[in-house]
Amino acid sequence: MSHTGANGIVCLTGISSGGHPIALDAATLNRTIVLENDLVFGSVNANMRHYRAAADALARADRGWLERLITRRVPLDKWQDAFKSRPEDIKVVLQFAEAA
Repeated sequence: MSHTGANGIVCLTGISSGGHPIALDAATLNRTIVLENDLVFGSVNANMRHYRAAADALARADRGWLERLITRRVPLDKWQDAFKSRPEDIKVVLQFAEAA
């Protein structure tokens, strides 16, 4: 994660075997991720039961709260605008298709 530039994206697709401690300054890592607008996400090969549980949890979530997290939607053909920061931005997303 320390090798990405600002607006970097890191996908964690596996887990370590453990038993190898590393020194990590969590506060610095957190500050860097937030201030550089980085994204860290993970992928897991869960079974269908876990997938359905996650989908159900999202379906029950407060829709208004979820929608307020995305402050700006930018059409794909204007993708450059998504990288122009505005003071009111929380999360800006690229929109690949018109909302239904």
